[in-house]
Amino acid sequence: MDIKSDIAFSILSDGPVSMYHDIKTLDTDLKWFKENNYTVYDFDASNWTIDQAHADIKNEMDFPDYYGRNVSAFNDCLSDTYSTDHKGQVIVFRHFDTFYNKDKEFCHGLLDIIADNSRSWLLTGQRLIGIIQSDDPHFYTDKIGGHSPTWNRKEWLNADRIKK
Repeated sequence: MDIKSDIAFSILSDGPVSMYHDIKTLDTDLKWFKENNYTVYDFDASNWTIDQAHADIKNEMDFPDYYGRNVSAFNDCLSDTYSTDHKGQVIVFRHFDTFYNKDKEFCHGLLDIIADNSRSWLLTGQRLIGIIQSDDPHFYTDKIGGHSPTWNRKEWLNADRIKK
């Protein structure tokens, strides 16, 4: 595969978490990930509470019944999803800005865990990518795993996210 067409490489070269505003752009890229042997976990975070987030994550990612419903348990169980059966995993949080504004500390913790695991996975050739979709084209979060999440390659410029 040509590096220029490798969306995962493009994202990971800027850090383990990428941001999207436009749903159509996100869906196009998710289609690419699925076609290229990535497991995609796609969450709608618009109405999440911390309890609902843990319930959805446990169910969608098939975490064991003993999943502790806290960020430490998320870290442990996410580490256990590592598999060479696919090229990597993508964890998508749609409408993330809504949930982030309710509980920044929890959201930052989730993303930090994804970033930390992503680095470990890369050492053995696996890719783990976090994607946050925001309805706010000006959304910003603090650094995640030492990197500030950047907008995806198609929406990098403010003008590409802000409809006139």
